[in-house]
Amino acid sequence: MKAFILVLLSITISVSGKAQSKNSMIYGDAVAKYKKMEITGTVLTVVGGLTLFTGNFLYWKSYNSQTDGEVPENKVKNSRNLMIAGIGIMAVGIPVWTVAKLNERHITIEAELINYKGFAFANGIGIKIRF
Repeated sequence: MKAFILVLLSITISVSGKAQSKNSMIYGDAVAKYKKMEITGTVLTVVGGLTLFTGNFLYWKSYNSQTDGEVPENKVKNSRNLMIAGIGIMAVGIPVWTVAKLNERHITIEAELINYKGFAFANGIGIKIRF
C-alpha cells in the first residue's frame, strides 16, 4: 500500500510539473498550454477527492463491520494512508487548476486588448470576455 501511494504521488508530481513547464510561446500556444494545465489540475482534484472519499469510507467500514469487538489495525492504517494520499493529490491539483485558469484568463484578456487574430472566429468576430 505504501509503495502504491509513493508511485501515485510521484506520478502526480511529475504530471503537474510537466503541465507547468516554461517556454517561449505565442498567445495561441499559451492558451493551449493553460487549457491542458487546467485539465490536469481538474483531473488531479477529482482523483484526490475520490481517493479521500474512498479512504474515509473504508475507515468508517473498518470500525462498523467488526463482529468480535476488535478493530483490524492493518485496515485502519491503510484507510488512513489512503485519506492522506487523497488530501495530497488534491493539494497538488487545486493550485494547478487555479493558476491555469487565472493565467488563461489573463492571456485571453491581453490578446483581446491587442486584437490578436489567432482567436478570431470564421466570421471575423473576436473572442468575448465574460465577467
